[in-house]
Amino acid sequence: MVQDQRRAVWVLGACQCVFWGVLYYSFSVLLVPMESGLGLSRAAVAGSFSLGLCAMAVAAPAIGRALDAGHAARVTRLGAGLALAGLSVVALAHSAPVLYLGWACIGTAMAMLLYESAFALVSKAIAADSDRLRALAAVTVMGGLASTIFLPVLSLVVDHWGWRAAVWGNAAAVAAAAAVMERHVLPNFPAENSVVRRSAIVAGPWPPYLARLVAVFSSGTMASMALTTLLIPLMIERGAPSGIAALVLAALGLAQLPGRIWLLRRGNTPDSRLLNGIPLCLQAVGLFVVVVFQAPASAAAGVIAFGCGAGLHTLARPWMIQALYGPASAGRWNGEVARIQGFARAAGPVLAAAASQWVGSAAVLGAAGGLLGLALAVAGTIPPPKISSQLPRHGAS
Repeated sequence: MVQDQRRAVWVLGACQCVFWGVLYYSFSVLLVPMESGLGLSRAAVAGSFSLGLCAMAVAAPAIGRALDAGHAARVTRLGAGLALAGLSVVALAHSAPVLYLGWACIGTAMAMLLYESAFALVSKAIAADSDRLRALAAVTVMGGLASTIFLPVLSLVVDHWGWRAAVWGNAAAVAAAAAVMERHVLPNFPAENSVVRRSAIVAGPWPPYLARLVAVFSSGTMASMALTTLLIPLMIERGAPSGIAALVLAALGLAQLPGRIWLLRRGNTPDSRLLNGIPLCLQAVGLFVVVVFQAPASAAAGVIAFGCGAGLHTLARPWMIQALYGPASAGRWNGEVARIQGFARAAGPVLAAAASQWVGSAAVLGAAGGLLGLALAVAGTIPPPKISSQLPRHGAS
């Protein structure tokens, strides 16, 4: 990578931190204030976010094809505009239909602004394996700080000025991040050439092994949703104070950073099978520790292990898909996997909570660990991808 691209990668990561913080994580802070402010039930308000996640999932394949066609910059600009529109609608909402409309717009914008478009910008502009992987890691390191930075800030804003002011603040943050992207990021990540763009839009069936990748990564998403939904209730059932339980869960975000930081080092590119297998092992072990050992310290250790695995697994998907299928169609197939993951993200909390009413939180988390074990077995059947030195180069390294 040239120096300008290195700088642009970190700026892109900072923008991802903003987008994740104000579009995705902010809802957990806004939920209760919106419930009381709009006079709606908690389920009704939560349903608006679920609709947004479904909209994000539905839009993912089409956006992936647009990214393959070399339109990452255009997708980013459109996503920023749609996010501003959706946040404005939410800030002005006084009824459930308007609230749902706003979050549907925000969900579609998330499909355009979150990791998929960032990964496409990086992957198509940086050709060398090691440089590309470090760039992806840098983006996700910054994005991984979103909940740590924005949740307390948004809580402070809500406490002092109300939830509508917080939403307007979110809109201002999106506008600022979009302006920074326009000036400092997009000029350093040029679009693909026309040959690749034409090849990227050819329709066809799923390629070999994509269904297995879908199974592997959606299993990881379901397990993550189960843990975030059930950890606090499980720890409270075992006698831990609610504050301690919340603190343990809060460690999940920071725990995703060490593995990504490790990948920032210079050196040989790790084997793609290890980049997929090790995260699944860490997540399964983490769930095992949470389920079997009841002390809060043990739960914290399990959450840290799970978080380290989840952080690495975020990088495994774009890395493996581009290595298996090439840069020309990586956006499309990433979008297909992201679509199923998005539905899993939307349905996971509901399914986990419902199942816990029947068999208990520990049993559900144990089943999630078993699901990860099956995913690990499936991942072992995916052959190692070809090295990307055989792929066309589209940027300096």
